[in-house]
Amino acid sequence: MAGIRGSPVSGDCDWIPDLLEFAGDWNKFVDEVYARFCDDLVRGQASYCGKRVGVRRHPESRGKGHGFWHCVSEGGLEEERTPDLERCRRVGWIRAVIENTDKAEVETWTNVRGSETCHLLWYREEYLVVLVEREGYFLLRTAYRTDRPHTKRKLRAEADLAKNG
Repeated sequence: MAGIRGSPVSGDCDWIPDLLEFAGDWNKFVDEVYARFCDDLVRGQASYCGKRVGVRRHPESRGKGHGFWHCVSEGGLEEERTPDLERCRRVGWIRAVIENTDKAEVETWTNVRGSETCHLLWYREEYLVVLVEREGYFLLRTAYRTDRPHTKRKLRAEADLAKNG
């Protein structure tokens, strides 16, 4: 991906990719981020717990799949989500976190939301990947930074409860 430059992340974690750099052309950047997402998660299948990780493609919006938009945008209503630069910059982290849950930097637990069992993969209390169990595979639900204090407190409490019963 010649068009995307990366910048190193802080810390000493050698398996997490560099942040993607935004060079000023938003549409070109989103296309490059989408290409990276597809390389990592559509064409280059990720796996978790020995099962493949699928990505929701429909409904498509602006020529890109639903799963992509959910990982790089934010907002309560699906139709009104807005792209988030920092989520875009970390799109390469999704596969890395999924495939490195054996590392000390990634904390994992499960929860039930509605009728779905979700697997939460939390990288250094700063980035969360959510996978949903499906029959024979996992579905990538979303991925996002956990930089808001109330979000971090909620996730910490949930993770501790899952571990300690």
